[in-house]
Amino acid sequence: MLKLKSEITIKGEKTWVFYALANCTIVQDVSTLTDTCEIQLPKKIKWEQAVLQNGKPPVKRGDQITVKLGYNNDLQMRFSGFIRSVDAKVPITIKCEDGMFILKTKKVKPKTFANAQVKDVISYLLEGTGIKFKMIEDGLKLGNWRITKPTVAEELQELKEKAMLMCYFRELKGENVLYVGLAYPTDNRKKIIVKYGKNLISENFEYREKEDIRARVEAQSFDAKHKKITYEFGDKDGDVIKIRIDGLSEAELKKYAMQALERYKQSGFKGSFETFGQPEINKCDMVDITASDGNQGLYLIKKNEISFGLSGYRQKVELGQPLSIK
Repeated sequence: MLKLKSEITIKGEKTWVFYALANCTIVQDVSTLTDTCEIQLPKKIKWEQAVLQNGKPPVKRGDQITVKLGYNNDLQMRFSGFIRSVDAKVPITIKCEDGMFILKTKKVKPKTFANAQVKDVISYLLEGTGIKFKMIEDGLKLGNWRITKPTVAEELQELKEKAMLMCYFRELKGENVLYVGLAYPTDNRKKIIVKYGKNLISENFEYREKEDIRARVEAQSFDAKHKKITYEFGDKDGDVIKIRIDGLSEAELKKYAMQALERYKQSGFKGSFETFGQPEINKCDMVDITASDGNQGLYLIKKNEISFGLSGYRQKVELGQPLSIK
């Protein structure tokens, strides 16, 4: 019989380890900067010999936290990051964020880049943080770029909104690494098989053919002489994808636009499914799924909401880009 197991480690002024949880929710998402984790400790939690000051537990904002979950003795790391807030009301609720917590408070000095590459801007933003980053594609350009936001995280959000870049952390060998790029990474990912009647608990799918997806991209750039370059492609009556990246040539702007539209228009399932807590699924992994109607395909994972507690151990997975359709 499978029995739920957990291990929570909090490192601050002192290290605390707990082997029980009331509830835990972890959200991983490639479309957002920050992965989050919220845990509720059991009502009868004990803090060993610690004296609770003003009724507050001896953990605080900024403490490091790791969360391992599983069945029986098979525990796997599902989250690592920092405590954002602690609600001392019983049951004690602790809200956490991944490595982006550090970058939300890291100040950055204004700087202007001419004909910048993305990696040069990211290197400048992460200078002195000790955080490693990985470019998903080589040679990505930003053109003329001005850093004006007060924190690193806000500047990363600016890159997401204006340059269509994805910026998020992935857990690699116990270390949070920042990934930056236009597409999904091809490294450090695994393939999970999910089948109706076996480990597919529920599904919420809509199957769409690529030809039926209506969308267009509107891209623009200003070159070094402040001349405006525009490029539009796609369906005039479709959803609009807007891109603004200064300093690019017409050919480079077209490349960005085509990649953005290609990511949006893909045949296959759109939607989500629910499965058990194991095998573990993480964002950027691949899932080979067979739905209740017999349709099958291989998809990248955009988002996973992990729940653990009194209601069991579940994963609600949102599909991303299809890799192959059978």
